[in-house]
Amino acid sequence: MEPLNVTRQMLAFQKQAVNNFQSLWDFTQTQTSTTVDQLMDQAPWIPQESRKALENWRTLMKLERERFSTYVDQCFVVYEKMLDAPQAATPAKTKKPTKRNKEA
Repeated sequence: MEPLNVTRQMLAFQKQAVNNFQSLWDFTQTQTSTTVDQLMDQAPWIPQESRKALENWRTLMKLERERFSTYVDQCFVVYEKMLDAPQAATPAKTKKPTKRNKEA
């Protein structure tokens, strides 16, 4: 098997693993948000400032998760571009013989 194909397969595997992790992360965060909402509905003694702080925290976590996902996706695009256009090896440049080299 060609090394380039092996590298592409490894990259595809890693990309799928990261996508699965991000899906799990999203699912876990959604479930946690739902649970916190239910707890807050059943706890009227929690002050409004605390509720607002939890909501801000939840929003921040969601935005950072999306930012991280975008960043990772952009990195995979860069890697895929590098693999899609392999450049041919350039031959080593040698000096052209000069008069002085020919006479010696």
